[in-house]
Amino acid sequence: MIKKIVTPNDYEEALTVMEGLMKKGEVNITDEENEIIGKLAEMVEAYEDKKGMTPLSSADVKAAGNDTEKIVALLGFEPDLIELVEFKLYQLKMKQNALAEMLNMPASKISQILNRKREPDVAFLKGIHEKLSIDGNFLLEAVGA
Repeated sequence: MIKKIVTPNDYEEALTVMEGLMKKGEVNITDEENEIIGKLAEMVEAYEDKKGMTPLSSADVKAAGNDTEKIVALLGFEPDLIELVEFKLYQLKMKQNALAEMLNMPASKISQILNRKREPDVAFLKGIHEKLSIDGNFLLEAVGA
């Protein structure tokens, strides 16, 4: 049984377990299985809230623009650098490869940074400031933390 959802793999596993149990049908689920579904659903919801996976209206996303305070209010949490870049990509309907092209960087580098396997460098920070209009003060605070 999953104790806590921390990674995307944990999240996918929890969804798979829940789906498998629910496929049995309501009348065929034991009380113990029903309890497992309830606990997993709570963990999934908490993970989705933390990661900002709750569906956002396109009007709200557009209205947030480049205002970090509006983005924080919309997401319900203060995003770190990577989460903010991911939000901006979502807002602009861009994929990582398009960001790599826009920043004139290898897609592998962008992937490593966004997957937290590599620290953002000055070229990346400068690029997202200029091309994604991410506030320079936010960037300085994010890398200084």
